[in-house]
Amino acid sequence: MKKIKVALTGQPNCGKSTIFNLVSGIEQHIANYPGVTVDKKTGYFTYDKHRIEMVDLPGTYSFSSYSLEERVAKDFILDENPDVIVNVIDASNIKRNLYLTFQLLEIGKPVVVILNMMDVATRRGIKINSKKISEMLNCPVVEASGAKGLGAEEIMKSIVETSKNENHYNEFKINYDEFELHIKNIESKISKTKALQNRRWLAIKALENDKTIIDRLKEDVIDIEELIKKEENSFHNNYDKDPASFLASYRYEAADIIFHKTIQETNKGKETLTDKADKIILNRYLAIPILIFFMFMVYQISIVWGYKLTDYTWPILASFKNFVIDVLPEANFTDVPMITDFGIWMVNSANALMNYIPIFFILFALIAIMEDVGYMPRMAFILDRVFRRFGLHGQSTLPLVLGGAMVGGCAVPGVMSTKGIADERARMATIFSVPYMNCLAKVPFYTLLLGAFFKPDMAIMMFFISTITLFIAMIVAKFITSTILKTRETAPFLMELPPFHLPTFKGVLIRASQRVWIYIKKVVTIVLAVAIILFAMLQFPGLKEESKIEFENKSTLALSNFDNKVKDSIYYEEINTKEEVVALLNYYDNYRAKRMTISSNEAAKTLDEKFLIKNEPFFKYIKPKRDKEAKKINKALRALSSERKAILREMKNEKVENSLLGMTGRAIEPFSQFAGFDWKINVAFLSSFAARESAVATLGSLYENNKADNMRAEEAKALNSGYTPLHATAIIIFMILTPPCIATMIVVKMQTNSYKWMLFAIFFPIFLGITLASLIFTLGNTFAWSGFEAMSYFYISVVLTTIIIALFPQKNQNWNGGLEIKNKG
Repeated sequence: MKKIKVALTGQPNCGKSTIFNLVSGIEQHIANYPGVTVDKKTGYFTYDKHRIEMVDLPGTYSFSSYSLEERVAKDFILDENPDVIVNVIDASNIKRNLYLTFQLLEIGKPVVVILNMMDVATRRGIKINSKKISEMLNCPVVEASGAKGLGAEEIMKSIVETSKNENHYNEFKINYDEFELHIKNIESKISKTKALQNRRWLAIKALENDKTIIDRLKEDVIDIEELIKKEENSFHNNYDKDPASFLASYRYEAADIIFHKTIQETNKGKETLTDKADKIILNRYLAIPILIFFMFMVYQISIVWGYKLTDYTWPILASFKNFVIDVLPEANFTDVPMITDFGIWMVNSANALMNYIPIFFILFALIAIMEDVGYMPRMAFILDRVFRRFGLHGQSTLPLVLGGAMVGGCAVPGVMSTKGIADERARMATIFSVPYMNCLAKVPFYTLLLGAFFKPDMAIMMFFISTITLFIAMIVAKFITSTILKTRETAPFLMELPPFHLPTFKGVLIRASQRVWIYIKKVVTIVLAVAIILFAMLQFPGLKEESKIEFENKSTLALSNFDNKVKDSIYYEEINTKEEVVALLNYYDNYRAKRMTISSNEAAKTLDEKFLIKNEPFFKYIKPKRDKEAKKINKALRALSSERKAILREMKNEKVENSLLGMTGRAIEPFSQFAGFDWKINVAFLSSFAARESAVATLGSLYENNKADNMRAEEAKALNSGYTPLHATAIIIFMILTPPCIATMIVVKMQTNSYKWMLFAIFFPIFLGITLASLIFTLGNTFAWSGFEAMSYFYISVVLTTIIIALFPQKNQNWNGGLEIKNKG
């Protein structure tokens, strides 16, 4: 069986992901395409006795820029040497997309062109002669619509046929006229390179000053940079032209030829729906209010309305917790086995995060809709006008969005994507701004606090949290660009706004599901790994001997009190030993916990029957009915259950406070107490440095009891923490400003190539966060603010500061160097 390695490429907004999902999800169409099999483990599939591996490369406008996306795509082609390159083109914007097509054809590998979104092109009156394009480019051209599920079989057939005919492939060349001599000169110099790629393409990329290619050629041709410089100077002296721009002009001219010979626009000159919509959405005065409205609605729909769905998911998670408790060894009154403690800790950690899956699914679906519609690039365009006043520009939008400007991102890809920012000052400022965004991992933490302390104001509070991060990021960017980065140069922001598209239910569903699955995998791996470490740190050194004796005495007293209350009962002989009392108590607590998860009478009857079969003599104490003696024992049993819970809570608090993790949290209290933070919050923040979700998992476990019940993490926190809404506001403010996680720190080091900048990215947010949290908490206590009032005043202050900075922009020097003049005095 022949193997085919395929590189899937295309410009951003060409619908490449829909084509990838269409082709890689071919198992959904097995009935239509006999002979197709899919290996779900590897993602490879076979077709016509060929094993196909398709890799979806990042979207890039060209192979001549120096963005992170281009580097990833280029490295794959250089290192993996694919057999076929599949180029996805937006059929409704074909001229612009063909520029990349010509660059891909020059690589020297067979190319298959896919005209995606043909339905959109047809709707706009664009007629495309794909057969003519195929003849002019000498490569297969397939019409498709990933969103409509059209073209999958044709794409696969073209890939296989192209691979079969690889021996008949002729090198694709653009005649660059007067530049050909210089290409041949470099080509001859690199003829013995070990690189597998076409020598002509390598020479062209080298003459475009492509650093990736030049670095690879250096391994075989040490003086390659001097040779390139010589050819550049020769060309410039003879024709007064820059090689890179000269080559680009030829490609654009080639794309223009294809366009005019194969495309007919029947609606040319007519105002499209996109044009009409942009007049409103991009209006100078309406753009920002519309953006704010959309953001607010995203949070209203996902956070507030989505939170109501957890009323249905939480009973399922609570039932799972009760099931785990059922199979774990039971406690001997207050002596809880280590394995039981560990099992409940892990379940509480997971449940605190898994409960928010409905919220995330809705959130990701809404973001996917905005991406498909075409609003995300417009957001960048709108915000560019604002960002420029703070040392950023439109190219900063993508990293901020990836980081969580729309909530639900991740700082790691956000920081990594800053590689594509042209000027150094905006790039560095963006690197330090991205971690302030609301990454996916922060959302459960906010939702936990909002559900515990701000239920009536969840939508507006989440709106405050999500938008204030942008304002803070801009203020920080302004501070940095006005001080330590003030001499760095800037560059203009250019981008293309795609036409508006109608999203498809299937596409939105797939992307939302993929992102939720990534979240679930993170909970199962990283977060639970951190939970295991935290559990170990909470167990040592354990309770002191005197404390053990004290709690043992309390337990003995509680059991003695119960014995005194029931010893004159006719049923006393059934419960006259400690073992029998403990068994009855566990039976009672287990029943009460399961009963709390049930709302229907039918389910309650089923539960009663189950427990009656489990232990009929004990059941009369659970449901005594008119039996006065049983009622007496039931009353004493309820009191004993409450006493045991109180003792277990005291034991847990003392054990945690004296643990390694508790001592670490207490050591930080002298600094955090002014913000109202106790050692438990300190521990949560410490754990979040490994993974943000761990903060919720830690709090969810610290504040929940170890018994089977139906109490949510939010309810447990509100009931057991002793915090007020003002405490919650201070905690939220610090989380907004908290330093990035370890993974983000590693990426910051990679992007800045400096440990100094990495340490700055850690300690500056900590200083800023604890200062502002302490200030708001102190003012809130002084003026008796509620938590919502404190957050409102903080939000207004930050927004006013941002507006003042925007209204009075400072022009910075963007040059340096010159003659160093030493004072001789």
